[in-house]
Amino acid sequence: MSDPFDAVLPNPYGEQASVSTSAAAKGSRATTENTTSGSSTMRRPLLLRTMFDVLRRADGPCAAGDVLAAVAERVDLTPDETHRYAHSGGYRYRTYLHRASSWAHRVGWMVKHDGRWELTAAGKTAVDNIQDDGELARVLHRLYRQARHVSGVLEAVEYGSWVALSDVAAVTNVPTEQLVDLFGAGGVTNSHRVLADDGSLRSDAAGGDAQREQLADEGIVFDAVEQADPTARVTIEELRQALADTAVDAESTGTRAWLVRGSSVDGHNLVPTWLTQGWVSLAATNLRALDLPVSRAQLGEFVATDYQHKAYAVRQNKVAEFDAFLNQMKPDDLVLTTSGGKIYGATITGPASYTVSEDGHSNLRRPVSWLNREAPIAFGDLPEPLPAKLGSQADVVDLTDALPAIERMLLPEGEAVPPRELALPNASEDLARSLHLDQPWLQEIIELLRDRRQLIFYGPPGTGKTYVAQQLAAHLTEAHAYKLVQFHPSYSYEDFFEGYRPVKTEDGTLSFELHPGPLRRIVEVARDDPSTPYILIIDEINRANLAKVFGELYFLLEYRDRSIDLLYSTEETDFTLPPNVFFIGTMNTADRSIALVDAAMRRRFAFIHLHPAEPPVRGVLGRWLDVHELPDETARLLDELNRRIDDPDFAIGPSFFMRSDVHREGGLARTWRTDILPLLEEYHYGDQVDVPDRYDLELLRRAIAPARDVAGEQALGEDVVAGETSGDQGAP
Repeated sequence: MSDPFDAVLPNPYGEQASVSTSAAAKGSRATTENTTSGSSTMRRPLLLRTMFDVLRRADGPCAAGDVLAAVAERVDLTPDETHRYAHSGGYRYRTYLHRASSWAHRVGWMVKHDGRWELTAAGKTAVDNIQDDGELARVLHRLYRQARHVSGVLEAVEYGSWVALSDVAAVTNVPTEQLVDLFGAGGVTNSHRVLADDGSLRSDAAGGDAQREQLADEGIVFDAVEQADPTARVTIEELRQALADTAVDAESTGTRAWLVRGSSVDGHNLVPTWLTQGWVSLAATNLRALDLPVSRAQLGEFVATDYQHKAYAVRQNKVAEFDAFLNQMKPDDLVLTTSGGKIYGATITGPASYTVSEDGHSNLRRPVSWLNREAPIAFGDLPEPLPAKLGSQADVVDLTDALPAIERMLLPEGEAVPPRELALPNASEDLARSLHLDQPWLQEIIELLRDRRQLIFYGPPGTGKTYVAQQLAAHLTEAHAYKLVQFHPSYSYEDFFEGYRPVKTEDGTLSFELHPGPLRRIVEVARDDPSTPYILIIDEINRANLAKVFGELYFLLEYRDRSIDLLYSTEETDFTLPPNVFFIGTMNTADRSIALVDAAMRRRFAFIHLHPAEPPVRGVLGRWLDVHELPDETARLLDELNRRIDDPDFAIGPSFFMRSDVHREGGLARTWRTDILPLLEEYHYGDQVDVPDRYDLELLRRAIAPARDVAGEQALGEDVVAGETSGDQGAP
């Protein structure tokens, strides 16, 4: 039987790139045959070596699909390696090799263009010289991490500045020879800003006239001996300080994720072209030809002129989109695009470029490596929060908040961190005991939160609404993940979510800056910690003008899977409420009737009534008194008091009496005088009712006493009669 590597792979230029069997291939085949096909692990080193062997023996560029098919023929794939991902439907081994090819492209071992792959001279040397499969994989991954780290460091070298090669080597701990190799591979951002120590151009392939031209365009001046202006140099101390300020991590420069729309560009669907050509693009039809890189400020000037026929809102959006595409996107970031209800994902593999396209529909381009071109993901299968994020109308959308979900959807296991599921713990016996409430009732509240994500405790004063909300939040999540805010009549959207605040500048003048409120802050923290519940407790929620406070956020309370535009953060066109943000409100019915809450709020919150005459509050005081070994008189007084109050919204809750000081000598009378009677005077305001007389403590004590005394008298009378009878019978 002929070796599958003796296949013929097509050449993009119409010829055939033949692949012949080599000793290395025979060795790889032997390794494969000695590996049990039922293995439960991914044999990444073997798959990587096989892919490189296919490319090493090819005469020219090979179609990516043909390379992957050749790997499948050469390797006896295990069930794990042929496993299909639930979301993408792609084979696990193919997804891994797509990712690995992006690493190889980044470090200069491979060229990827128009869906064709080819080894470079550096890649061939590595494949020939590194015989051990595991070592080959380790070297590739180490170089890839170095390229990412160096790119992150060089991001601190701003437009119009340069840095010495030796300083970069000292900061990154990467030898200068390896740095030069990485620069030559073209996978390091801002490498053109790295010069020799004296400011002269580097002599490697990435240096020379092209480097000088780029720096001159950025404003770097060279003297007569071709040395750059020393005042534009970023010193090693400045570089380290810049890295400290921007928190660049030595292990990772922070992968981001993006949506770039291409399915309707002036009525044309560019996505099929993107898939075959290996890039994504923005039309930028009216934008002048650019010499990249270009700053956001320059883009603003260009857009103001080139798009002056457009409304100011359109111009603002264009600046934001162009800046994100040209300056914020980096190699190794993930990109999604949509077409025909399908989602395609890719990895950015290089810098942006300006190209005068024939139809004017794709002037700004970014090279990418598609991860699931053959197995796109159906829109309906997207995990949260992607459906809401993809609902934005912008051409470029930052999806970094959803990066974990995107990585799990597109990347092989081992590349994406397995998520910890968002979960609310069940009600425990300890929680029920501490609150003196029934455990089934508490469990029902937790089930409501799981289902609705927002609820309101409402009822008369003293029924424990705020206390229960706080204790429940403490049970459901960590201490840092819940916060209480209190609404009042002057509370506004600017207080609750975000608004402009005056700030004193260095010259003593005042300016206005956008400041986040408690909801905005908890949302941003929750996005970065999606497996932890974050709970915002809103005390006295009905005291504020709710439509004014929530504004456009009202919509998201009901539709968590949708996105909205914000009032002040106009560039954020895809704001969503994360699924791990929960709301617990409290509402005092004695302060303002629940009937005044509009239908929109009623529909968005689950309402739980807490009333002293109804479960679960009924009997709470009695249970508390039993636990503390106190007489039940206070519980009976409370029942009698509420029996005399006509309006149930003004009933008195047990919390007023669940304090130790109430049960010391004189404590109950003091509580009655300073807490209970003032509430009842407010209730009867204008009613001509003598509150101290009607609700006098001693009066209520006498009211509850007869039941006990009559019973005692009856018992005593029976004893007397019995005694008399006995005496009569025993009389001499």
